[in-house]
Amino acid sequence: MKNFFLFLCLIFFYAACNSTSENTPVDIAPALKNNGGRELDSSHLTFVGTFEGILPCVDCGGIKTELILYQDIANSENNSYTLKETYLGGKLGDTTFSSNGKWDILKGIKGDDAAIVYFLNYDEPDDSRYYLKKGDTTIIMLDKDQKLIEPPLNHILRRK
Repeated sequence: MKNFFLFLCLIFFYAACNSTSENTPVDIAPALKNNGGRELDSSHLTFVGTFEGILPCVDCGGIKTELILYQDIANSENNSYTLKETYLGGKLGDTTFSSNGKWDILKGIKGDDAAIVYFLNYDEPDDSRYYLKKGDTTIIMLDKDQKLIEPPLNHILRRK
């Protein structure tokens, strides 16, 4: 009986690990991990860049956005970002929110397997954000399903 139960558990485990769905977006597990195992050490961080722009806003004049990325080449779990968003011309005037967290790189989106996507807050699914890298100077904000946002409003941030 024990062997039968063990056999059933193995079958369920195998089925769960191998199930796929065509409608499932790119796996949220960062694809290009480098698990160096070191503790966070700011001397190993490399400045990736500062990206700025004014993103669309439903109830204000726009969201002035500044995203600063730092990368730890030896251990991607130490990649960090700072995001500053200022809601322009809202009911209470300009209102600024700042946040920071972890980020990583995903490779590929639907229709472009070679695309590079900056994946912010991969450890907090409700607050995750995605930015598609377009060349060395531009990133484009994607929706929660890692697709371009429609209608095609200005969701572009440019390197400062």
